[in-house]
Amino acid sequence: MPGKLEMIVGPMRSNKTAELLRRIETRREYAKQYVMLLKPSTDTKAAAGQVESRNRNGCGKMEAVEFPSGNPWAMLPVIKATEQRIGKRVECIALDEGQFVHDLFLFTKRLLDLGYDVMVSGLELDFRGMPFGEMLDLSWLVRTYAGNVTELVAYCSCGAKALYPQRMIEGRPAEYSSPIIMAGDNYEPRCEEHFVLPGRPH
Repeated sequence: MPGKLEMIVGPMRSNKTAELLRRIETRREYAKQYVMLLKPSTDTKAAAGQVESRNRNGCGKMEAVEFPSGNPWAMLPVIKATEQRIGKRVECIALDEGQFVHDLFLFTKRLLDLGYDVMVSGLELDFRGMPFGEMLDLSWLVRTYAGNVTELVAYCSCGAKALYPQRMIEGRPAEYSSPIIMAGDNYEPRCEEHFVLPGRPH
């Protein structure tokens, strides 16, 4: 029987990671499930082998299995080895910062077909306001395999709902031509009115 997919999406500072960690803790504590948390190597928000939320009011951080962002398939034998070690099936695979993962759609589909419940949190849009990685593609899996999408909200400094992650470099909005993925964490949630993208061609 296929697993179910829970997606947690939203802009920067919407507490996506905090919500993912809360759900993991709930499954572990109340459902007594073994939840395996995975982290792509491109995510540098926390230390290696850890997933950490900026929200200090919830589950601050958890240990995670880190994998090369370009090869999530390397986790399949790791999952099997974990099951042999714990002597039971892993019930749920949780994945933070899904926008960084190559082959996210096919990898998630494989896990669902293998019967694992899957939780994925991540950004839908990059700093240009364009689809980021394969996060938007996962909505098809939610519809087809059953599951749900939780859309979290962040707010612009003006008080309006933020839709975009505004990248800042030395206090100024990043140019359209800057790389999609950059080290660091200098972003602000912005609404449509206050989102700025110098050099945008259209």
